Amino acid sequence: MYEWGIRTCRVILFAVAAIACAAAGRGAAAERDLTRAVYDYAVTSYCGTLTPEVEAGFKIELAALTVRAGLDKEAARRLRIRGWVEADREWRNRGLGGQRAWCREEGLPAARHFRAIAIGVKQP
Repeated sequence: MYEWGIRTCRVILFAVAAIACAAAGRGAAAERDLTRAVYDYAVTSYCGTLTPEVEAGFKIELAALTVRAGLDKEAARRLRIRGWVEADREWRNRGLGGQRAWCREEGLPAARHFRAIAIGVKQP
């Protein structure tokens, strides 16, 4: 009886962990919006990883996200401004020592994301 309880608990914990991981993956995809794209683009600029490919990928994603969300010009403008403001606040919060970690953890992945879109490896 005791072993059965332990096995049952393990199965339940594994199932809960699997469900949580699946939900987190869907949440990350759902969070990708115009504000996040602009934030990521700004981070590439702050971190010195902004290249013509990164900019091209950003423009492609920006257009796709705007259309997908059905945003009018004013709504899109507000979301873009929010992205720039969030990036600027984060840049100010990081300080000189924190910039390296920020660029490594967010700037480089953002640059890779936009490059992948620019060369057609990833869909916006």
